[in-house]
Amino acid sequence: MNRAAPENWAEHWFGTEVPRRFLEDTPEAERPQVTAMLESSATFLRNCARYRVVAEVVEAQRCMAGVKVGDRYVFQGAALDPGRTTGPLCAFLIAMLVQRVGVAFDRFGRDEAPSPALTGAHCTDPGPAVGGFGQVRARLWIEPAGAPP
Repeated sequence: MNRAAPENWAEHWFGTEVPRRFLEDTPEAERPQVTAMLESSATFLRNCARYRVVAEVVEAQRCMAGVKVGDRYVFQGAALDPGRTTGPLCAFLIAMLVQRVGVAFDRFGRDEAPSPALTGAHCTDPGPAVGGFGQVRARLWIEPAGAPP
């Protein structure tokens, strides 16, 4: 998949490629169930193409990975978008962001226009006050995929 392609790459990927690949990877006997699952997932797949999840770091102290205030992490579907993500990958922050992406996925499957608000996240390091190294906090939201970076 070429993510450098025009903004409609997501529509093509989630609308055509994901269903095609699911069916190609499914034995013939199971295809009716997978086809039904894909049909019932139409809203979810459409919203994965239409929206992205954005996390922006609002507080960072002594992060071992080098995360700093203002860094952004952008997810389109289940993928971290490297062209829009500006911060280094910290396993402990990403793990917490993935939980919020799961909340967004739930909304993507239920709502044609998902609520943009998501709860914030913080890395799993408890911070220096209780024996940890640092601390990172981020605010998150859902935005239309066509929004400028």
